[in-house]
Amino acid sequence: MLRLVLVKRCKGVRLCFGIALLAILAAPFTAAPARAAGEPGDFDYYTLVLNWSPSFCATSRRNDNGPQCAGEKPYSFILHGLWPQFYRSYPEFCRTRKREWVSNELIAEMMDIMPGKGLIIHQYRKHGSCSGLSPEQYFGISRTLYESIKIPERYKRPDAPVNTTPDEVEKAFMDANPQLSADMLAVSCKGDFVQEVRVCFSRDRKPTKCGSNEDQGRICRRDKIVMPPVQWRPSGI
Repeated sequence: MLRLVLVKRCKGVRLCFGIALLAILAAPFTAAPARAAGEPGDFDYYTLVLNWSPSFCATSRRNDNGPQCAGEKPYSFILHGLWPQFYRSYPEFCRTRKREWVSNELIAEMMDIMPGKGLIIHQYRKHGSCSGLSPEQYFGISRTLYESIKIPERYKRPDAPVNTTPDEVEKAFMDANPQLSADMLAVSCKGDFVQEVRVCFSRDRKPTKCGSNEDQGRICRRDKIVMPPVQWRPSGI
């Protein structure tokens, strides 16, 4: 509103333009981090992305397909991916010297924590290609880091919606994982639903401070959020 008033009251085209430009430059800027061209192995830190599966199944158009949403096993926090990051941007789909294939054997090994063949292949193509690691190395590290994070008891298999806040989810993870501090993780949401918990690790795979990609004020602007309950289809139904 202040910018509009200033422009209306100024006199002369040049003066108006100058005042408007200064107002724009002075305004807060919270744009999302930009994608950056990357070389395999060139990044600052990792983000381990834990996806709240019930939210995905409640909002995805594909929620009637595949073992994640239509299978017999109940899923809570699954491994969505391990993302190489820059502090102020992120690489993706890096060009490698040779085309790496994710084998069917490796896919089968990862399905217990990444319940989707398409998810596994896509995560390596988009993010694993920037790690400088082979699929076997990338998913091996992904599993190790996933298993290093303890899921808070109340989030393991809730049978009713959990009404909470981003701060409460962060605190629950810090209580369960004393090695984490508030600047090492963030909670993302999709609408009112919890979408992800992101945990940051250094290149040598130790918990570390996150960059701007995990700006809590940007990736979830809700004060209150909901975690849909864990559901599954018993065998034979």
